[in-house]
Amino acid sequence: MVRAVDLHNSGQLKYQAGLMREAFDYYHRAIVQILDHEDIFQTGGNVPNEYPRELLGFLWNNLLSFFKSDDPSFTQEKCPAAYDLVYSFRPTSSSKAHPQFKGAKGQHLLKGLQITGGFALGILAWRKGDRATTAKRYKEALDIADAHPPFDKWSPSLKHLDWYVAHEAEDMRNNFKILVSRDEINSRMAGSGQGNLRKDVLESTTVRLGQDGSELNREESFVVATDACGRSECTKRGVGFKRCSACKKIAYCGVECQKADWKKHKLTHN
Repeated sequence: MVRAVDLHNSGQLKYQAGLMREAFDYYHRAIVQILDHEDIFQTGGNVPNEYPRELLGFLWNNLLSFFKSDDPSFTQEKCPAAYDLVYSFRPTSSSKAHPQFKGAKGQHLLKGLQITGGFALGILAWRKGDRATTAKRYKEALDIADAHPPFDKWSPSLKHLDWYVAHEAEDMRNNFKILVSRDEINSRMAGSGQGNLRKDVLESTTVRLGQDGSELNREESFVVATDACGRSECTKRGVGFKRCSACKKIAYCGVECQKADWKKHKLTHN
């Protein structure tokens, strides 16, 4: 049986030679080898502070980097086994699905893999044009990061796994804010209360001038990634808002806003 460290070393050589798919496959095999047969806490030698010290975490970062790249060779369809591995560590996966990660130290490592895995899954969804799933994966991962310091706030004083995960979470938080901002802008442009629910589809017409000076219209569709709180006084947008159980046509960020808006909203029910 080939050791994970040897698979990792082979992957590094392939990477240095520019053989990306072969490097990717070695990293994938090494991760599976550790999860199935080896110590998840083994280290990979001296590494810079911005990389996980654990060989598993180091390999995980390498694997996810391919999925987060713009290279069309690394997608769910073209790398199904590796994708399934990452998906098994999605933020909402149960700890029972990963019995190797025992104790506080094991759970700390597991949460790190789940957070960064969620980021990669969100980017893969984005590359497919699925903004709603992107926002969902980001929010799931950020909820874990926010609940497990020091992953909740990046600082240059952090080291190794903590530095890596917190930095990824910081990038993800910025990406999530951009998704929310784009939803706000496009919903305002659509008007008439459109774009307030996640997965709503907004149709828009873009007008540009042709080479001869004539106007050319281009129809575009925009899928909303987040819910807007249905209470007019609230400006929150996000993922996981609860919809009115009676009409399903309005969402609220929480119970307080739903209760405050009920007297007005119930008048819209038939």
